[in-house]
Amino acid sequence: MINYIILILLLIRPTHDFHTSWMNITYDEETKEFNSTWHTDTEHLESCLSAFSSKEIHLDNQITPAQKKIIEDYLIEHFSVSINGKKKNLTVGTIEVNFAETFIHLNPIKHKKKISEITINNHLLIKQFPNQKNMVQINYEGSKYSMLLNNKKTSDSIFFDDK
Repeated sequence: MINYIILILLLIRPTHDFHTSWMNITYDEETKEFNSTWHTDTEHLESCLSAFSSKEIHLDNQITPAQKKIIEDYLIEHFSVSINGKKKNLTVGTIEVNFAETFIHLNPIKHKKKISEITINNHLLIKQFPNQKNMVQINYEGSKYSMLLNNKKTSDSIFFDDK
C-alpha cells in the first residue's frame, strides 16, 4: 500500500503554466557601456541547457568552466542585441546560482556613439517552455524602456528620439 501512495505522490507533481525571465540592460554614461543581467528560474534553465547540450546539466553555486561555456553558447544562439543595426558580441562574466534562481551577468558591451535604435531577439527558454515570457528592460539616458517577448513575438526594437 505504501508503494502505491509513493507512486501517486511522484506522479502528482505540481505544474504551472507561467514561465518568466528578466533581462536588465543598463547604459552607464561614465564608462560608455551596457551592463546586462539575465535572471531566470534555475530548474527551467537546467532543462533548456540539458536539451541544448545533450548532457544532463545541474547548476549550483560552483559553476564549472564547461557549464559556463554551455550557458554562453546557449545565450549566443538564443539571444542577441543590436545597437544602431550592428549586432553586439555577448560573453558571460559571472553566474550566481541559488536553489531557485540564476543570475547571469554579461560582460559589458562598449558603445560610445549616440544610440538611435536597440533591437532585441530573444528565444531564451521558449523551445522547452512555449508559454515562456521574457521581459527585457533597457535603461538609457535616465529612461526605462520595456519589452515583453514570447513564442509569438521574439523580437522588438526601441527607437530613441534625436535629442
